[in-house]
Amino acid sequence: MNMNHKSSLIFLGTGTSEGVPRVSCLTRDPVTCENCASAVVPGSRNRRRNTSLLLRYAHPDGRTRNIVIDTGKFFWHSAIEWFPKFKVPTIDAVVLTHAHVDASGGLDDLRDWTNNVQRSIPIFVRRLDMDALSKIFFYLVDTSKATGGGGVSRLAFTYIGDEPFEVEGLKFTPLPVWHGRPNTAFGYRFGDVAYLSDVSEIPETTAKLIEGTKLLILDALRPNRPHRSHFTLEQAIDQIRIFRPERTLLVDMTHDYNHERTNVELSKLKASDGIDVQLAYDGQLVEALDL
Repeated sequence: MNMNHKSSLIFLGTGTSEGVPRVSCLTRDPVTCENCASAVVPGSRNRRRNTSLLLRYAHPDGRTRNIVIDTGKFFWHSAIEWFPKFKVPTIDAVVLTHAHVDASGGLDDLRDWTNNVQRSIPIFVRRLDMDALSKIFFYLVDTSKATGGGGVSRLAFTYIGDEPFEVEGLKFTPLPVWHGRPNTAFGYRFGDVAYLSDVSEIPETTAKLIEGTKLLILDALRPNRPHRSHFTLEQAIDQIRIFRPERTLLVDMTHDYNHERTNVELSKLKASDGIDVQLAYDGQLVEALDL
C-alpha cells in the first residue's frame, strides 16, 4: 500500500446518550459541574456528543471510502463540525452497533446526503434491530409511509448476523457483547482495530476475536459507580489488562470525566502496568492505519 494512502479514524462523538454538557447542570444556580461548564467553551475536550466513529478506509483502488459506525441523536451536530474540517463529502455506508437512539437517532439526518449528494446510503444492521427501527423510523424503513412535506433518507438496509461481512471491500467481524443482560449489541473488528462502544460483559467467544488487537476502542461510561449496561472506567482497565492492545482509547463517557486531568492519571498506567490508555475526544484523528 502507498504510504501516503492509509486508512484513518475520526471520532465523531465520544459521549453517552445524553451527551456532555448536560442541560440540567448548566441551569443550576450556581453551576457546580465544572466539566459541563467547561464543555460549552469552544474547543473543549469535555464536549462529548453521542459516540460515533468515521472510518476513512484507504481502498486499494485509491479512492477513500467513508464508513460511519452509528448515527446517534447528535449526528448532525457532529457532521457539521467534522465533515467540512476533514473534507468528507459522502457517506459510503453506515454500520450500526444496536438500535438505541444514541446509535440510530441520526438516520433521519442522512436525508441531506441522499437528497443532495448521493442516491442512497447502505445501512448494515442486525435483524433484531430492524424490528425496533421499523417502529421508530417506520417512514425510513418503508418510505411509502412517509406523510410528505420533505424528502426522507433513502437507505438501503442490509441484514448482518454473527458472521463477518464486507463493507466497501473491508472485512468487518462482529463482536457480540452484552449491553445489560438480556440486551446485546455488536462491536466490530476491522483489521487490527476492535471497536466496542456499548458493553457490560464480553463473552468468551467474543474475547477470542479481540485477541491480538493493536487499537482497542472501549466503552468506559464513568468512574467508580457501576452501571448495568456499560463498563465503568475500572472495568474497562481490567479488560485492557487482559487484552493488552498497543493502544486503547475510551469512549461513551459521561460528564464525570475531566478530559485533561483523567488522561494525566491514565498516563501513569504506562509505567505501572505497561498499558497505553487515554480518553478519546470528539474530532480526534487517528492516522496511518493498515487495514
